[in-house]
Amino acid sequence: MKTFMRDATAKAQRFFLEPASARPLAALRIGLALTLLGQAYLVRSEILELFSSSGYVQGALSQSFHVPGTPTVLMFASWLSHLSVSEDLAIFMLGGAYVFSLIFVALGMFTRTSLVMAWFLHWTFMNSNDTTNYGADLFAQVFLFYLMLSPAGSAWSFDVHLGRIDSKPTSAARLSLRLMQFHLCIMYLASGIEKASGIQWWNGQLLWRALNTPIYKQYDMSWMIDYPYLTQLGGWATLFFELGYIVFIWPRSTRRWWIMAMVGLHLGIAVFMGLGVFGVLMAMLTPALFAVSAEPLALAIGTQRSSRYSWRGDATSTALRSEQAT
Repeated sequence: MKTFMRDATAKAQRFFLEPASARPLAALRIGLALTLLGQAYLVRSEILELFSSSGYVQGALSQSFHVPGTPTVLMFASWLSHLSVSEDLAIFMLGGAYVFSLIFVALGMFTRTSLVMAWFLHWTFMNSNDTTNYGADLFAQVFLFYLMLSPAGSAWSFDVHLGRIDSKPTSAARLSLRLMQFHLCIMYLASGIEKASGIQWWNGQLLWRALNTPIYKQYDMSWMIDYPYLTQLGGWATLFFELGYIVFIWPRSTRRWWIMAMVGLHLGIAVFMGLGVFGVLMAMLTPALFAVSAEPLALAIGTQRSSRYSWRGDATSTALRSEQAT
C-alpha cells in the first residue's frame, strides 16, 4: 500500500508539476488576443451606442444591470470629467487602452502587465453593458485570468527575445496548463450533461431550430426538414464529443479526433449561426491547450516513442534516461 501511494504521489507530481515549456500558454495567449482584437474591430463603430449613457441601454437602466462595486466605463468617464474629458472621449480612451493592451499581449511585450490590463479592461466593458455579454465574453474573461497568473510570456514573445523573461521549462507552466485543460474538460462535460438531460438534442429539434431561427440563420437550411435524421445525427454527435471529451482528449490515439471534432463543431457554429467571435474563440482553445506540445525538445522526442495511450507530459525522467541510454 505504501509503495502504491508513493508511486501515485510521484505520478501526480509529475503530471501537475513536472517542468514544461510555456508554448501552449503562448499559443492560447496569441490566439485569444487576436480573437478579441477581431471582436474590437467588429464593434468599433458602435462603441458609443454600447457603452455611453445615451446608448442602447441608457443611464440608470444600464447601471441596474451591473454588480455594485465593479468598475464600469461610465464610472471612469465620471472621474475623467473632472479633468474636462468628455464622456465620448473617455470611452474612446478606454477602448484604445484595451486594444493596445491586447496588441501587447499578442506580441508578448511586458506580458504580465499587458494581460492584467487586458483582463481588467475586458471586465470593465463586460460590467458596463451586461445585456450584450454572451459565451465568448465569459470564456475570454476566464482564460485572460488564467493567463494573467501563468508564465504565458515565457515562449513566443518579445519578452523572451529581449531577454526580459527566461524561456526555460517551469513547474508553473505545467500547473497552469493542467488547470486550463481540466477547466475545458469540466466545461464540456457540464455542457454535454445539460444537453443530454432534455429530449431536444436527442431528436434533433434544437439543432434544427438553431440553423433556422431568423436571428442565427445564415443559409437556407429548410431542405433539412426532408432529412430529419441529419439533425438527429448532428445532435448525437454533439453529445458524443462533448460527453466524451474528458476521457478521449487525453490518450494520444484519440486526442487528434477530438481536437478535429471540437474545431469543426465550433467553426460550424461560426459559419452556420453567424457567431463568428464565439466560434473562433472556442475552436482555438482545444488545439492551443492539447495540440501544442509542452515538453522540452528532448522529452518530446522521447515521448513520441512511448505508448500511443500515454498521456502527454507523463513520461518520467527515468524513462527518458533509459531511452537515451539505449
